[in-house]
Amino acid sequence: MRTVETRWAFALGALTVLAALLSIIFILDYTKYPDPQWRLLIFQYLLREQDLAGSALIIAIAVGAGLPRTRSAALGLIDALSRHPWRVAGASFVVLCTAVLVVAHNHPLAGDEHLTVFQSRVFAAGHLAGQFPRDLLSVLIPQNYQGRWLIASDATGAVAAVYWPGFALLLAPFSLIGAPWACNPLLASLSLVLMAKLAARLTGNAQAGGWAMFLALGSPAFTGMALSYFSMSAHLCLNLLFAWLVLKGGPRYLAAAGVVGSFALVLSNPVPHMLFALPWILWVARRPGPRHDLLALAAGYVPLVLLLGLGWWLFLRELQGPLFVVPYPDDGDPLHRAANLLSYLLYELRNVFSALGEETILRRFSEQVRLWSWAVPGLPLLALAGWWLHRRETGLRLLAWSLLSTLLGYLFVAFDQGYGWGARYVHPAWGALPILAAAAMVAIRDDAAGARLTSYVARMALLSLMFATALRFFQIRLFMDEQLALRPPYEKGVRQVVFVTPIFEYFMQDFVQNDPFLREPVIFMASRGFRRDSSYVIQRRFPGARLTYVGPDGSVWRLD
Repeated sequence: MRTVETRWAFALGALTVLAALLSIIFILDYTKYPDPQWRLLIFQYLLREQDLAGSALIIAIAVGAGLPRTRSAALGLIDALSRHPWRVAGASFVVLCTAVLVVAHNHPLAGDEHLTVFQSRVFAAGHLAGQFPRDLLSVLIPQNYQGRWLIASDATGAVAAVYWPGFALLLAPFSLIGAPWACNPLLASLSLVLMAKLAARLTGNAQAGGWAMFLALGSPAFTGMALSYFSMSAHLCLNLLFAWLVLKGGPRYLAAAGVVGSFALVLSNPVPHMLFALPWILWVARRPGPRHDLLALAAGYVPLVLLLGLGWWLFLRELQGPLFVVPYPDDGDPLHRAANLLSYLLYELRNVFSALGEETILRRFSEQVRLWSWAVPGLPLLALAGWWLHRRETGLRLLAWSLLSTLLGYLFVAFDQGYGWGARYVHPAWGALPILAAAAMVAIRDDAAGARLTSYVARMALLSLMFATALRFFQIRLFMDEQLALRPPYEKGVRQVVFVTPIFEYFMQDFVQNDPFLREPVIFMASRGFRRDSSYVIQRRFPGARLTYVGPDGSVWRLD
C-alpha cells in the first residue's frame, strides 16, 4: 500500500533529479569545463555561471519536498489563488516593479532592450525617428549597431530602431510618464490572470487556475523575464489573449483575435507569434462548415500587419537610403525598387535562419536546460502529463502544439538567445507549461496516491517560489552589478560626455545608450581612442569641457 501511495511522487522526483544531473553534465561539457569561459560567448557564460547552481537547487528542492509526510499547507494557497486572481496579479505587479528597480537596476542590459526603450521614447515624443547631430553619428551609434540595429540617415541625422515597432508602442505611454520599468511587470501580471482563466476554462475546474498561477509564480523564468526590457513578456501576454479569443469562437471574437495576433506579430519580429499561432490558425481553417471564421481571423490580422509590419520595414528602408546587396542600381524605376526590396528581405532572412546543424542543435538543447532549471522542478514533466491526460481537449492540445511548434521552429534560427533570464526564445509559448501542468494536477484522483502527489508538487512549487526565486534574483543582481561596474565612473544628473571603450568581450558597446533627442544630461559615445575623442569631438563640439576621468574603459568630460 505504501508503494502505491508514493510511486508517482517518487517517479516525478526521481525524473526531476535525473534531468538536473544530466543538465549539469551537459553544461560542464558544452562550456568546456574547467577551461575559462569567455564573456564574449555570453549565453555559454551565463549557462555555466548561473545554471550549475540552478540545477543543483532543483535537486535540493526535489529531494526536500519529499521529506514531509503530511498534507502540504501549500495546497491552501492554491485555493486562495483560484478565488482571487486579480488580487494576486496586483500584488505581483507591485513586487515585480520593485524588483525591476532594485534587482535589475532598471537598466536595459542588452542592445535589444535598449532599442525598444529608445524607440518608445521617440514615439512618446510624437515622432517616428530620433534626431542625432549628423557629424556625431559615428560616435553616438556603436560601429556594430550601425545599419544593423539602429538605422540612421547620413543626410538628416534621423535615427530609428530596426525592430518592428509594436512593443515600443506598448512601452511609449510608460516612457511618457517616466516609468518604462512598469510595462513588463504589468504584462506579466496580466499573463497570470490569463493563464488562470484559460486553465479553469479548459479543465472545467476553478482550482486549475490557482495551480497555473502558483506554478508560474514559482518559476523564476516567468518572474525574471519581467525584470527585463525584452519583448518576451508582451509576446506571452498577447499570445495567451489570442488563444483565449480564438477559443471563444464566432466571427467577432476571431476578428479580435486577429487584431491581437497582428499586434503580437509586429512586437519585435514576426517569428514568436507566427510559431505560436500556427496550430490555432490551422485548427480554425480545418474546422467543418463555412469559411467565415477564417476570413474573420484574417481580416483582423491584415490592417496592423500592413501598417506596422510592412509599413515600418518600408520606412526603415527609406530612412536607410540606397541599399546594398541588391541586383539593380537605385535609378527610381518602380520595378527595380521592388526587386531590390525583395532581394534585401531575402538577405535579412538568410541572416536569421539556417539549415539544421550540430551547433544549432546544441544551442537549442542548452536553452532547454535553462527552460528546466528556471522553472518549478518537474514542470515540463507535469505539462507532458497534462497533455496526455487531456489530449482530447482541443484547447489544451493546441497549447501543447504551440509549445512544440516554437521549440521546433527555433531549430532553424542560426544564433543563440544571448542575454535573457530563462529560455528567452521559448518564453512566448511558455504559458502552455503551467496551464498543462495545472490540468494534470486537477485530473489526479482524490485518493491517497493522488493526495501524496499533489502535496509533493505543491511543496516543490512553494520551495521554488521561495528559494529558486531568491537565487535567480541574486544572480541577476550580481551580474547587473558586475556589468554596470565596467562603465567609466560618471556623475548622474550632471552634464557630461562619457566615452566608452568598445571592449567587445564585455559588450561594453551596449553602454552607449542615449535619449533619441539627446535630452538627458549624460551623453554616451563610442570611444575611438583618447586622442581622437579629445581632438575630433571634444575640441570641435565641446571646447569648454573639462576632463574628469580617463582610463582603459574610456573617459569622462564634464560640460560646465
